[in-house]
Amino acid sequence: MIRGMGKPVTTLTVEQAAFIAGPRSIYAASRDGQMRPTLARALGVRVADDRRGLLLVVHSEQAAQLLGDLDSHPDLAVVINAPETHQTLQLKGHAVRVALPPTETAALAERHFETFAAMIAPMGFSRPLVRIIIGGTPAPLAAIAFVPHTAFEQTPGPQAGQRIADQTP
Repeated sequence: MIRGMGKPVTTLTVEQAAFIAGPRSIYAASRDGQMRPTLARALGVRVADDRRGLLLVVHSEQAAQLLGDLDSHPDLAVVINAPETHQTLQLKGHAVRVALPPTETAALAERHFETFAAMIAPMGFSRPLVRIIIGGTPAPLAAIAFVPHTAFEQTPGPQAGQRIADQTP
């Protein structure tokens, strides 16, 4: 995992790490050199054992612009949402593209698909539709190592937008 690149690294709480690891809708956003935003859906996530970082898996073609932006601008925002409750957490930090064995990225993406599809099935989303929404067509996957330095509550309501106190030991 990468380190904080000059900013304090936030240690996620046990509850935040469990929330992130659950079946969630996950987006990553960055920017290019002209400050234009880029956005990509994460197809899988793994929280580091020390809760100081995430490994995100993305569709390399759908996330091509974001991956290119990260090569020159490491700033990244990651939004994690529970569709069934709208509970939402936003993390801001730094990221880099990393090389992982294709089998590891594919397994992480497939686990995410299976748990996410099962979670939203009662809401009327069929497995084929979920496959299209979160995975598209099979393609090469890419991995992003992400170290958050700031967390924000983004669940709709009076606390939305508030920074969450730093959990760094």
